[in-house]
Order: sequence, then C-alpha cells, then structure tokens
Amino acid sequence: MNHVKIPTRITGQKILANVSEEYARSFGLPENHRCVGFYMCSNDDVAYLSADDATKKANIKVIHGQTYYGGNKYAEASRTGTGYIMFSAEKIQDIKSAMSYIQDFVVNQSELYRLDGDTGLAYYAQTIARTGSYFEEWCHVPKGMAYSYLVGAPVETGYALDQAMKAGNTKLGRFWPAPTHANSLGALLYGTESACRAATAAFIEAVDKCSARPMDLL
Repeated sequence: MNHVKIPTRITGQKILANVSEEYARSFGLPENHRCVGFYMCSNDDVAYLSADDATKKANIKVIHGQTYYGGNKYAEASRTGTGYIMFSAEKIQDIKSAMSYIQDFVVNQSELYRLDGDTGLAYYAQTIARTGSYFEEWCHVPKGMAYSYLVGAPVETGYALDQAMKAGNTKLGRFWPAPTHANSLGALLYGTESACRAATAAFIEAVDKCSARPMDLL
C-alpha cells in the first residue's frame, strides 16, 4: 500500500508576557513563571511530540496538554485544532524560542501518514532519539532515553503494537486505550534508539498488513 505523509500545522498560537499571580496560581505555574505560551495543532499527537521536543531546547515547563473531542469539526472556533498545549517559563524569550522549535517540529519533523492516499487509514509512528522533560514525566520515560511513539486506528494498532513490542527490546511507558478523544489507540515504547527504530518499523509493517487484509483472523 502507498504511505502518504499528511502535512501538519499550527492552527493558532498566543503568548502572554506577564500573567497575574491569580492566573499563575489557578493554572499551577511553577514559582517565578509568569510567561505563558499556548497553541493548537491540526493533529494531537504532533502537538504532544512538538511540546516534548521544545522542552529539550528551551527552558520551559509544559503545563497542560489535551486532545479535543471530535477535533476542529466540533469546536467553538474556526481555527481550532485537535491538540492543545499550554507551557510556561520565567522569561518571554524562552517562550518565543520554544514556539520556534515547536513550529519547526510540526511543519518539518512530524511523521503522520495515511494509507492509500486521502481516503485510507491514518497512523503516527516515529522514533525519537532522546526524550524531553515533558515525556519523562507524562509518559514515564527515563531521562535521555529514546522512544517510539505509535498511534492509529484501534484494530490495526492493537495488532501492530504486539509486533512492535516483539521486534525490539523496549518497555511500555504509556498506553492510550481505545477509544481516546480522537477515537484512536496508541502507546509509547522506550529503550535504546536501535530497539525503538526496530519497533517503529515493525509497527508500520503490521499496520500495512492489517489494513490490506482486515478480515483475516491471523
């Protein structure tokens, strides 16, 4: 089957340079953090991954990440995406730098694909060489460890995750059981970079096989 990359984009972004003490307290910002950035992305997985990537390059703290129920088709704003991220920092320059890194990841580094062009099955499968502080905390990945981020439709992904776990000596950091807010299923596996790359490759191969023969039992 053909694997067609789906472009992803930031659908909206804003920065607050100096929030009030009440605002900081209400949202649980770290002490001395008064600068805030938030954005929405056309794909929720890309939103999370771009935020983790930014924590490796800018001095920020991810405060909140969430997938929208139903995505932008059922939202109050026309520029709403499917993934929302809020993060904070002590300095406005750190927020601005993080936004640049996030934009670069979303546009140039994301690995969202669809099988058989625009009407086929979509999946996200990517190996990241080193975790950031966001996924260290949220996905329970040891500091500096590589990880494989694998998400897709429930049946195909449930089948493919087993193949991925058998392909590389990886451990499960976080599991998203179906149905998620985006009606998907996924997991984050961590280990050596070579093990994670083997897991990612096996996942993609299994998704392809499962999609090509959806009614075969084995």
